[in-house]
Parts: sequence; structure tokens; C-alpha cells
Amino acid sequence: MSQRFETPIRTGTALQAGLLLLVASIPFEYPERTIPLEIPTLTGAVFLLVTLFYPSRCYGRIPGPALGFAVYLAASLFTIMLGSGEHTSEAVSEFIVVLQGVLVFLAAANVMRDVSVARRALMTLAAACSLRAALPFLGLGRTTDAVWTGGERVSALGQNANSAAMIMAAGLVALIGLVFLIRHRTTFSLVLGGLLSALLALAILETGSRGGLLALLGGVLVFALAANSWQQRVRNGTIALLAISLLTAAALSRPVMKNRLVDTATTGNLAGREQLYPALWSMFLEKPLLGWGPVANGYELAARVGERDRASRAAHNVVLELITAGGLLTALPFIVGVWLSVQRAWRARAGEHGVLPLALFSSVFLSNMSGDWGASKLLWLVLAYCLASGQWRATARCPAPVRSRRWVMTSLSGVRN
Repeated sequence: MSQRFETPIRTGTALQAGLLLLVASIPFEYPERTIPLEIPTLTGAVFLLVTLFYPSRCYGRIPGPALGFAVYLAASLFTIMLGSGEHTSEAVSEFIVVLQGVLVFLAAANVMRDVSVARRALMTLAAACSLRAALPFLGLGRTTDAVWTGGERVSALGQNANSAAMIMAAGLVALIGLVFLIRHRTTFSLVLGGLLSALLALAILETGSRGGLLALLGGVLVFALAANSWQQRVRNGTIALLAISLLTAAALSRPVMKNRLVDTATTGNLAGREQLYPALWSMFLEKPLLGWGPVANGYELAARVGERDRASRAAHNVVLELITAGGLLTALPFIVGVWLSVQRAWRARAGEHGVLPLALFSSVFLSNMSGDWGASKLLWLVLAYCLASGQWRATARCPAPVRSRRWVMTSLSGVRN
């Protein structure tokens, strides 16, 4: 019985360039822009435009997670028509951005079946995040925000400090995985990787983002799983604990981060989240199936917490956002899509990139527990990377071909002669 084998996947130059342009743009969102669209939204449109020239390569396979996200999109559209009311136009605008994210997920997952493209995408993310991390220290686009606990939160280009920390944490996790886990390391790559890691870690701490620090720690902890024996697990666990200890010590040495951590530990202050989360849970219990409608849930939340300065409040948690915007009708298919993607990464932890897909997902997931970046291209690209990693493992472990009896007898006859 003949067996089928995966042939090496080739990716067009234009398709690779489109994907890498999108990845490179993620750390450089510019809130004070004059154009109406976010920069990753524009580069995402460019990437999707290029994919139209490679339809079978980008859309020839529709994996299970994509079907889950398709159901999520359909349910979201239904809840917009049903419950967004006067905020329908705003909800439709957000829906289009999420739709673009799902299409990016599908195309990127198929493109990154080429492991070399996935590696270049991670290298691009790490390089772009390193460049973004260097901007405040070079005095380029540096922005600061004084906080009442003391110190200043440092960012660049007017970016939200929490969002910037989330992205740079993912970039640092990708860098650690590329330099210290994947084979073919050199002394130069280790030294350069160490210096860039220090730069990124310092930039994250300067943002004063507790969620960003947690996301980084969570991603680093996953690397302790990158082992084939208990001795290696002990070694990697020790290294991970050492890295976490150094990060904690560095965090406590930065006034803005130290003051915010101490304030949380002593007063339970979570920058208003301690009021938002109970209100959101109460909203879910009142309308568990269909929710309050996308965007409309933010206005309802602001009214419940007595917001004076803003008519709408963000959920600051992607799960709470899902269950209050569209209820279980939208949350369940989204969670299924995410679960199926991460399941592929779990099965591939002995493959080409080890636990790096899981580490990246862990970092982005933890960021979304204190923030709501469900429309972020970074989230959809990381999910695509997790999904693609399962394909590498299947290809790498493809068994040797079974030779027919006739082929064996012919070979033996040749040897005798």
C-alpha cells in the first residue's frame, strides 16, 4: 500500500514580504496618526491583497479552528443586528477589523506551514520589538505619563503603555525561543540575543505595566517544559526561575513598577479593574446567552461603574468582553477555535520550534486577561503560528516509506549479480 508524504512547501517572495510587513508593523502603532486606519490594519490589508494572487496556497486548506472562528463571526454579526442599537455603526466597524484578523489567521496559518517562513516571521517580530524598545532610550518619540503612585510610565509614539508592554513581551518571548531553544546557535547570536533581551526587558519594565510583566513571566515559565528528560526539566526550570528572579529584582528596582506592584499588593488596586470585573460578571448573568451587544456593552459598563469622564469603558479582559458583548453565543465558538489552535501547538512541542508556540500563546493570553486585544493582529498571528506548528510535527515524524516485496527482491537480485 503506497503512502503519501508532504513535499517541501515553497512560498512566493511577494507572499512572504506581505506577511513580514504585517509582522514588522505590529509594534509601531501610532495613535496620533492623521489617517483613519491603524497601521497594522493597513498592512493587514496589504497582506490579504497579496494572498489573492496565491488562493490555493493561502485558502486551500480550511482547518478546524478557522471553522470555529467563522461561527464566531456569524454569531457576532447576529448579535450586532440584534442588540447594538444606536451603536450599530461603531460595532460594524469593529466587526470588520475582527473579520480581517480571522482572514489573516487563516492565510498566515497556511503560509507558515513553511517552517522557514514562520522562523522569519518570529525574527521579524523580535527585531521590530527591539527597535521599538530602543526608541524611548534614544529620545525618539518618547512619551511619559506620571502616575499617582509615583514615577512615570514610559512609552513611545503616544502608544498605550499596556499595549506596548504586551507586544514587546511577545517579542521578547519569541527572541528567547529563537536564540536559546532552536538549534544552530552561534556565539554571536547568543551575545546579540542576550543584549536585545535585556533591552526589551528594561523597556517593558519602564512602561510600568503589571499585565505586561505578568505576560512576560508566563511566557518564560513555559520554556521550562522544553525538555525530553526530568534532568533537562530540572535544568530548564532552574533557568526559568533564575530569569524570573532577575526580572522581579529588576522590576522592584524601577520606581514606577515597584510602586504599582506594592499598591496592588497592599490595597488591591488594579487601576479600576476591581470595579469593572464584578460589574461585567453581573452583566453576563443578566444576559448570558446573547449579551448586551458589541460596543453597547461598553456603554452599559460605564453606566454601571459610574464613569464620569467617558461614555464607554473597555472590559480589560477578553473573556469578559466576549461574554458580555455576545454572550455564550459568540464566546463558545471563539474559545473552541482558540482551544483547537493551542491543541496543535501542544502536540507539536517536540517538533521544530519546541514549546515556543505555547510560550508565545501563554504570553499573549495572559496579556488579554488584563486587557482586551481580541482584534489585535498579534493575537491572530500567534494563533496562526500555533496552528501551523502542528503541521511541522506531522511532517517531521512522517515514517519511512514501505518498500514493496517486489522492490526488495529486485534489489537482492541485483546484489547477487
